[in-house]
Amino acid sequence: MKRKWLFPLFLGLSCFVHSGYASGYGFSITSAELLGSDKGYLFSADVDYRLSPRANNALLNGVPLTIVVKVQIDRYRKLMWNQKVFTKKIVYRVTYQSLSKRYRIYDHDLGLHQYFTDLRSALDTMGKIRGFIALDIEDVDLDAVYHAKVKVFLDIEALPLPLRSIAYLIPQWHISSGWYKWSLDVLNRR
Repeated sequence: MKRKWLFPLFLGLSCFVHSGYASGYGFSITSAELLGSDKGYLFSADVDYRLSPRANNALLNGVPLTIVVKVQIDRYRKLMWNQKVFTKKIVYRVTYQSLSKRYRIYDHDLGLHQYFTDLRSALDTMGKIRGFIALDIEDVDLDAVYHAKVKVFLDIEALPLPLRSIAYLIPQWHISSGWYKWSLDVLNRR
């Protein structure tokens, strides 16, 4: 008798959770790697950004969108929790300027502005993250195994306050890639 309501509840929740995947928007990390160099290990990644219709509409109406790329590297330890050796957030702010009809991407880390005539070009350029030092050569333990992961998400906390409360309730605002993980054996990469 009690199980009759479980199936409709499960069906409703599964539609709610998977609505972003079926509609063709979301962030996905297509590749990520750490490459050895003279100075250390350089992080590079390729990200495919696809904004939801609501986020795109808000952007066209003057709402800036903040996109965060979070990178973390841990040193693997057998008997203890892994040790965090590197954490970085790369913050991009995407805006649309209606007078000039251009999109602007501001990289908070580098302090650089780039302008584009269409959103796809802006997002494609932002999706090519190249060559910042993630591990200095002095900090690398040659006998250790490192686990790296990267995630990309739309920062709802950075939205204007009136929109923020609505964004928490609407799935089209919850755009995230999930963690992209890989291992790095330092001895074999040098």
